[in-house]
Amino acid sequence: MTVHLVPGQNAPLPSRVLRFRAVDATPIDVSALIVDGDLRALSSDHFVFYNRRRAAGVELDADGTVRLRLDEVDAAAAGVLCVVSADPAAPNGSSTLAREGLSATLTDENDRALVVFDVPLVGSEAAAICLEIYRRGTEWRVRAVGQGYDGGLAELVTRHGVEVDEPAHPVVEEIPAIPGPAGIPLDPAHSFERAWMIFEDAARSAASFRSSRDYAQARLDDELSESVADPSTRNSPAVVHSQARAQERCDALVAEAQRKFDGETSQLADELRAVDPLLPRSLATFESAAWTKPVTGSAVTDGLRLGELSAPDLGELRVPFCVHYPVGRPLWIVGDPAEAAPVVAALAARMLVASPGAAQRLEVVDLSGSLRTFTEPLGALLAAPVVSSASDITARLTALSESVDLAEMAARSGIRDTLPEPRLVILGDFPHGYGAEDAARIVHLADHGPAVGTSLIIVGDSAAADSDPGVAVLERIAQQVPTSGVLTVSDPWTGNDWILTPDRLPDHPLHRASVLDSLTGQ
Repeated sequence: MTVHLVPGQNAPLPSRVLRFRAVDATPIDVSALIVDGDLRALSSDHFVFYNRRRAAGVELDADGTVRLRLDEVDAAAAGVLCVVSADPAAPNGSSTLAREGLSATLTDENDRALVVFDVPLVGSEAAAICLEIYRRGTEWRVRAVGQGYDGGLAELVTRHGVEVDEPAHPVVEEIPAIPGPAGIPLDPAHSFERAWMIFEDAARSAASFRSSRDYAQARLDDELSESVADPSTRNSPAVVHSQARAQERCDALVAEAQRKFDGETSQLADELRAVDPLLPRSLATFESAAWTKPVTGSAVTDGLRLGELSAPDLGELRVPFCVHYPVGRPLWIVGDPAEAAPVVAALAARMLVASPGAAQRLEVVDLSGSLRTFTEPLGALLAAPVVSSASDITARLTALSESVDLAEMAARSGIRDTLPEPRLVILGDFPHGYGAEDAARIVHLADHGPAVGTSLIIVGDSAAADSDPGVAVLERIAQQVPTSGVLTVSDPWTGNDWILTPDRLPDHPLHRASVLDSLTGQ
């Protein structure tokens, strides 16, 4: 039976004759390192690769696979590391391994697959340790590793005790960055893609770090368990020493993973700092020069920034979380209206500038007055007075629904010049004070409004979803945005969870006023 491993997982090996092979989307070489208990090569002669094709029990065959006869491996060896590296000299070769598609397999002497490991990579690695085949007493086991090295095979083997003629870290000529927008060309209509690519890079880097860390811990747990397996020796000085050495090896692996992760996140931070001033306002931070320089042109952007993503175990790493614009579903700001006001203001500000060629008008329901500090400076953008009384909500929602229906009819008839101005509808204090049928009217706006330029922001709690079917529908179709970092977002590349902390309008009065003034052209 084939075992599919995840990083850090181990499994017994039922065969002593094995073959290691790997496939990737780009040409690769395979090799092997015969190592001691510290994962250091026994000697340079114990590195099996294209220039030294065999050592005791390990041989690189002509078909590009590594054959292992475990009973013949050097008795001093604790294990064998199965390695892949990019082959840039091959036709269609690349200097790095493919971000997706690297898969390692161990087969037995009858070519039956025993172990398969799909190796997670960030995309910058030029070499990687796929599997560790290691002794446990008289038996052999295999562990999924997935540790990548940006410096390629030279860096990998150097870090494991092999002396090489070429430097472990090749010197790359640094090309001076071109200052200003020419350095990072951005098409405003495709800025969302750039922001999403940064998120993907961060997600893969985080997954690689976690994989390496989990592998180190799994290896330590395995070694500690073995050290106390014999009750008669578990408290002996030799066992205590071996446990200390195991901890040192674990710490070294984690430190190496942390070093690599810190370098990658530093590069991401530099990229974010360089890109932010070039992004359109709908995607830029409020600290960006985009919010202070004069607005020119009328290019429509394709994204909307909601906030930042972080994770408790990833230190200071912060990446922007953005969604496509126009937003095809309501944004629901969950929480106390007063606490939500700066979040609502930040989202609304970005939505109002997302389509500068077609200025949006505001429709606002604000029973508690919590949004007043945002709506009062934007009086010029209001399509109608702010609804501050519950008795007026139904009439306003009915009028908006009828306007959307008429706009839909006009659009179907091809009469585009009669369409109303785009509307941003902010429904505060929901569902308190709203009538029994109002949730259904809001669902109607959510379903039909986006096609004719009507967007929705809902502010309030969703506790009524258990008893009100209309509220339940809205809860299901809306993109929820918390007022504090409590919502988890799973990235689509690695499936790991991130905490979303929504953006807020700047706290400083002058900075906040500057942002709001820019919305009305002041």
